[in-house]
Amino acid sequence: MTRFRSHFLPRTPTGRRLVGLFLVLFAFTQPPLVYWIGNREEPWIGGMPFLYAYLLVLYFLIIGVLILVHRRGL
Repeated sequence: MTRFRSHFLPRTPTGRRLVGLFLVLFAFTQPPLVYWIGNREEPWIGGMPFLYAYLLVLYFLIIGVLILVHRRGL
């Protein structure tokens, strides 16, 4: 019987780093980190409260990591 490795686990060091980066960035969008860091109404950045700008930047970074993973075929 041949054992196959799970396709959910990254096989390369680059894949492991990108998964780690994705998880860290995603953790910063979840409570309690978002409450401690981003839950502010002031200052306004680009006409948006700080919380919205904070989450917008993090979500763009997360999407960038996913695009990078897709382009590398990881």
